[in-house]
Amino acid sequence: MTTVTVGRTLRAGEPVSGTGFELDPDGDLADLLRGRVGPLTSHPTRAAWAAPLVDDEELLRSVSVFGHGYTGPPEHYHLVSDEAFDVRRGALELTVDGDARRVEAGDRVAVPTETRHTFRAVGDGLSVAVTDIAPPGRIGRVLPTLGGLAHDPEADAENPLQRAVIADRLARDTVFTETDPRLTRPLARLLAPLAGARGYRAAYSRYAEDAFWERRVEQPDL
Repeated sequence: MTTVTVGRTLRAGEPVSGTGFELDPDGDLADLLRGRVGPLTSHPTRAAWAAPLVDDEELLRSVSVFGHGYTGPPEHYHLVSDEAFDVRRGALELTVDGDARRVEAGDRVAVPTETRHTFRAVGDGLSVAVTDIAPPGRIGRVLPTLGGLAHDPEADAENPLQRAVIADRLARDTVFTETDPRLTRPLARLLAPLAGARGYRAAYSRYAEDAFWERRVEQPDL
């Protein structure tokens, strides 16, 4: 089987060794990526990649690729969205309301609105899932910014004001449970006007542009 490497982080146009993943051009994942309606995105320090398949006001459907050791997002729940995981390759450990279960290729799991959940990749190879968020709400606009900030050498994703303005934007949409939202929401609400006055935004249009990602992530040429 002949494979190609895609998704590598680009620095000054050159791929960074040890990043990206192997892809069979004749395989199912390649077929999914051919149907993408936007660029392949990634996080520069985590083994995770995603590309949108449907992106409108009613549905954000993405193909998501997770490498060995990916530990997933912090536990959270959505206030306005249902989410679903359709595993196509490998396996994920999906934790829903504190109950962890292994989901493998062929399994589909629905996570209703206001249900706590997180996931991680398990196994040695790639895990691939098609994920649905319906409707995407604000999280659909903020997701590109989270990855974009991590790739942008001129940005500081950990800046408290940057984090506050994102948290305030998501407060009525997506709730992260790692800290008590009764404490974090008032703080984010207090800091958000200051953050806005200093130019911080919850979503930046440049991170939604194909050109930004084409300069930073090796795109599939299929």
